[in-house]
Amino acid sequence: MEVTTLRDLNQTTCGRIKKGEVFKVRKLGNPSLIYPNAWVYQIIEGKHSGSRIPPEFCLEIEGSRTFTEKEWNDMENEYMAALDKEKQEKERAQQMVRELTAQINNKNKEIEKLNFFLDCSNLALVASCQAIETLRENKAN
Repeated sequence: MEVTTLRDLNQTTCGRIKKGEVFKVRKLGNPSLIYPNAWVYQIIEGKHSGSRIPPEFCLEIEGSRTFTEKEWNDMENEYMAALDKEKQEKERAQQMVRELTAQINNKNKEIEKLNFFLDCSNLALVASCQAIETLRENKAN
């Protein structure tokens, strides 16, 4: 957990602690009904490590949570599972895109073939119509 100091403190072991400094701490001692402040915060990191701060001179910072190894591993496993699932969905979507692209390419080739046959049929029909017209003109003359 983390605390911020509410006033300047003169520490004999590690020097002066200024108001507003933030420290990682742990609680030492056991509070009781008789002595509710029978515990102190002990700084666990930095140059003031080992120094103790009475609870009336500091304020716990909300949102700075320390996780146990099990909690951390559970969160990591959950995140990795979600990441793997997202990766599989992405791969599946990419595969579908590749398959659909291949189908579109095949359909485009079929359309090209059909257009070629239509063009050939059109030319043959035009030629046939011209031949019929020529025969009619020859018969009429």
